[in-house]
Amino acid sequence: MQRPLLPIAVTAALSFAAYAAVVQFAPFSVPVVQNQVDTNMMRMQGFLAAPPRTVLVGSSLTFRLPTEVLEPEVANIGLTGGSALTGLALVERSGEKPSLVLIESNLLERPLDQEAVQAQLRFPERFLRKHLRVFRTGFDPANLLWRALLYFTHHVDAVMPPEAARHFYEGQRDFKAHPPEPVNFQRNLNLTAALVTSLETKGVRVGFFEMPIDPGLMNSPADTAIRRDVRKAFPPGRYCWLDLQVPGGAHTLDGVHLTADDSALIARNILAQQKNCR
Repeated sequence: MQRPLLPIAVTAALSFAAYAAVVQFAPFSVPVVQNQVDTNMMRMQGFLAAPPRTVLVGSSLTFRLPTEVLEPEVANIGLTGGSALTGLALVERSGEKPSLVLIESNLLERPLDQEAVQAQLRFPERFLRKHLRVFRTGFDPANLLWRALLYFTHHVDAVMPPEAARHFYEGQRDFKAHPPEPVNFQRNLNLTAALVTSLETKGVRVGFFEMPIDPGLMNSPADTAIRRDVRKAFPPGRYCWLDLQVPGGAHTLDGVHLTADDSALIARNILAQQKNCR
């Protein structure tokens, strides 16, 4: 015999309302979730929900900067596996007006993810996520449960085994042995320039920064070409550039991603130097 649908619907609605109330007023945040796609969405949604004065846009190199050092003054839209262009487009198309947007220059050859930007700006999803935590990726039941398990089991971030780190480093060295494909890279620089100009006309200041990487890779053909062309398109005399350095050279996990100590150092440098761009 089938159960009446009304009691089931009422129970489901009350359960959802109770869960929404709990996460809405919960005294904690969710900095990282269970996979790369969700974590990137969470970073973008966090900016849209509460735009700060300064926004960082970048790749996984920027992603690793510790939120506990940067927040609440700086939002970090570093996207793992993604591009600074995606975060930059999100900021420009959102209609928000932070005081300063800082753009990571290292991987500007990566393409803009139009679909990801559009997904975060759609109505009514954007409106719901802005006002109700329950609709944000970081507070869905699966991600919240995963975060709770990490907390109660005292989980620490896994360290890449030395052999895996060596293989990743060698892969980066081979990848960086050639400059980026010039046509696509120039297209990305042109798009970056258009987005920067649009932000500037709205009164938003824009600056740039290069994330430190392993000294053995930083002058590779790829990095040298990117550094030259980005600074030609956005010259230091016209645009603000942060000077982010690690004394004695950067320490990395795999050649490109900074260790926790160096990430915290760079985050503090960004906080100290951002005023120069205003």
